[in-house]
Amino acid sequence: MAIRSGSSGPLIAVVVFVILTVLSMATAIYFFTERNKSDAIAAESKRALVDVVSAGYFEQEPGASIQQAANGESKSVVDYLISKNGEIATVLTGETSTDAASIRRTLGLSPEQTAKQALDAARRNVAEAATKTAEQQKIVEQMTAQMAEIQSQADEKSKSADEKVLQLTATIEPYRASTEAALASIKELKDQLIQAREEAKSEYANQIAEEKDKQASLVSANLSLSGRVTELQKQLDAFRITPNDPSLLVDGEIIDLGATKDQVYISLGTKDRVRPGMTFEVYSDPAAIMYDPKTDRQSPGYASIEIIKVGDTTSTARVTRKAPRKSISKGDVLANAVYSPKYQYKFLVHGRFDVDNDGKVTDGETDYIRSKIQDWGGIVVEGEQITPDVDFVVIGPIPVKPQMRSMGESEADYAKSLSASRAYDSYQELLNSASAAQIPILNWNRFQILTGAAER
Repeated sequence: MAIRSGSSGPLIAVVVFVILTVLSMATAIYFFTERNKSDAIAAESKRALVDVVSAGYFEQEPGASIQQAANGESKSVVDYLISKNGEIATVLTGETSTDAASIRRTLGLSPEQTAKQALDAARRNVAEAATKTAEQQKIVEQMTAQMAEIQSQADEKSKSADEKVLQLTATIEPYRASTEAALASIKELKDQLIQAREEAKSEYANQIAEEKDKQASLVSANLSLSGRVTELQKQLDAFRITPNDPSLLVDGEIIDLGATKDQVYISLGTKDRVRPGMTFEVYSDPAAIMYDPKTDRQSPGYASIEIIKVGDTTSTARVTRKAPRKSISKGDVLANAVYSPKYQYKFLVHGRFDVDNDGKVTDGETDYIRSKIQDWGGIVVEGEQITPDVDFVVIGPIPVKPQMRSMGESEADYAKSLSASRAYDSYQELLNSASAAQIPILNWNRFQILTGAAER
């Protein structure tokens, strides 16, 4: 048994050796194969790295520092650079993943401008703004001080005003009771005025009704007057000039010529009721006097004269107008359609007149016309009604027809419109009555022409 055991030991050793040798060879082959693979990978990595960075980049600055920093953070250089790029992008834009173009757009940088340049410019603007703010702050402080001073003055004035108000209140207080009494009186007067206004409205309404009744009566009277036209015409014809006998139109004649060419003597004196200022038309003979009974118009003479001095039987007159190439001669006749040496015409003057042509009608100018009629020997009839003995009606410009105010408007406006309406109606009624009675109607211009006073 011992012999068998001793003979198998070398065999085992040989077998073990063979196995170990095989294993060693297999291991060597494996490692050699893996090394070849690693060398190939390393070579490929170097070629790829050369595409990213130049050869030897990590052996000098700044590559060495970057690689060292990446190693310190246990990152590859690429991961390290990506992380740093993200940090920078976060600082600049607040986003981790962005490129340079996006950063420029976000920061509003021009193509050639850097973030530092933009930041420096912003800092300068901030500094300038801070300087201006400090200056404005100083101004604000100055204004605040001024406002405080003004407020102090205002407080003093307010205090003074309050004191004055108290003084005035003390002064006014004794009059308060009388003021209240006055206000009560005013209220009472106001109530009375309202009552009076209502009564006036009622009165005006009654007056309007009365005016309508009067108008109806006037219409009836006009109809009656129309029926008496023939009788009145006969009475007027007894005194009026007719074209059948021109000599009846003659009022006087030229009896002599003065020392100067603008002075003449006429055959009328105080016995003929002539006065200084009266005017006449001059005609060469009675046949030259033309008269139209339809219009009551007399043709003008070749000259006009105005009496300046009156004697008993004769008067002195000055020539106020003369036709070219005409001479006044002794024996020339005088005529005035209003004046008559044997009869005093009666005139009814109605309305207001504008004698001086200033665009305004007044009562004073109406009085002037009445005085001229009297100066020229006429008689002014009182009243506003057409009577059978009226020879002429001298009438002013037609009043503007008013628009009647309602009684709901102010009392003054209502009264004014009512007065204007009455004036207009009275004018129309008188015009219609005179026309119906065939009484000549003269305005101021026609009146001057008929008396020889108008300048032509």
